[in-house]
Parts: sequence; structure tokens; C-alpha cells
Amino acid sequence: MKIYYTVKDAVCDLHEKGFTHDFQISGNDLLWVQQQCFVRTGDFSIKEYHQFRDRSEKGAGIIVFGVVALYHNVKGILIRHYSTKSFKTPPVLLKKMNDLINR
Repeated sequence: MKIYYTVKDAVCDLHEKGFTHDFQISGNDLLWVQQQCFVRTGDFSIKEYHQFRDRSEKGAGIIVFGVVALYHNVKGILIRHYSTKSFKTPPVLLKKMNDLINR
């Protein structure tokens, strides 16, 4: 997997790979922003993800996910901000991240 130094570089490269739609997390599902519809847990997979740590704030950072909504045949990006103090990664994303690592 390619290493990126900035979030912008990761997002631009994902766009070049066809990840052109936007997703937001909603519980265990994703909201496909452009179509305003939900993509259920079993209907999407994570093809790649990139984690960036914020050096100015301990324990904070951003994860950029390359997501494929299988049923809709759509590729897009999910961006999650996190802080060890206030953010918990949803279990569905942790599972899909682990599935990607264990392939």
C-alpha cells in the first residue's frame, strides 16, 4: 500500500483511482452523501485506509478510507477524525479494517 504524507495526497490519489463519492458513518451503516441513501454493513467493504496523526495534539488524527459500496457499484471516500479522548471507532469499521489486514 502506498504511503502518503498528507490527507490531501491520499484523497487526491483515491480520486484518481475512481473513489469519487462521499460517505459518512451512521451507526454501523454508511450514508452515501450524493444519493442520500444508506449502505448497510454487508453491502460495503474497505479497499484501503490511511491513518494520519496530528503531531500538535496527542492522540488525535484522521483516517481516510477507500470504500466500495458493492450493491450500488460505487467507490467513495470516508474521512474520520479521531481523538483518544473523544472518539471511538465504530465496531463495523474496526472489523472491516481487520478483514483488510488479514487478507
